[in-house]
Amino acid sequence: MIYLRYASGFGPLANFLFGMKRVKSLIGMDVSALGWFRRGVAPWMDLIQQESDSGTVVNSYHRFWSVVMGIGAIAIGIAFLFVSFPA
Repeated sequence: MIYLRYASGFGPLANFLFGMKRVKSLIGMDVSALGWFRRGVAPWMDLIQQESDSGTVVNSYHRFWSVVMGIGAIAIGIAFLFVSFPA
């Protein structure tokens, strides 16, 4: 067993709704998962796509949210520099 990191394309609320609606149909099924294996205190996998035997395909958008958060952090850092050190 390994933790699969899933991220919806519509943010945290959609992650919650996915867990409430679609996960029950996937529990106990054999699936194929595509993603990046990560090592840390506990191993996990950043899910890209998961396909079940019944043909259900689940896409994950963790890469999109990583880029959005990275660009947001850079923008906040640049804004902080302009506020802290005015010209």
